[in-house]
Amino acid sequence: MSENNRFGLGPVTELDRKLAATEVEHARATGEYDSEEAARRLARVRLATTHTALRVAVRGRGEGMVPPVLHVAPQVAGALWVFLSVANFVVWLLIGLIDGQWNPLWLICVVLGSGVLVAGVWAARDRVRRLRIAADGAA
Repeated sequence: MSENNRFGLGPVTELDRKLAATEVEHARATGEYDSEEAARRLARVRLATTHTALRVAVRGRGEGMVPPVLHVAPQVAGALWVFLSVANFVVWLLIGLIDGQWNPLWLICVVLGSGVLVAGVWAARDRVRRLRIAADGAA
């Protein structure tokens, strides 16, 4: 199962808690955690009410965690960019048909300018992915 969907979606279930507890036990068995650390993490797993809390209990606050919004942001930004570009094209077309003013520079600037912002969001997510892969490879 992928890192993003390891604990599923929706409310935390007992199955999610069992999966997290199994990962903590595996980490203890491989020597990643000592008995005290594993006991602390298992207590966090039992008290967790959100999937983020489960991830923190298993992996720690900063280790290997990518904010969930970073996985969704590029798709949302891309969909929003397409929607706004189509709406902008329709407005530009209506202005051209009604008023006779065909200014292609306006259309190009708005569509390409927002496209650069969307590309920046994609690049940020890819950078975080590359950094995580490099960190996992070094560990």
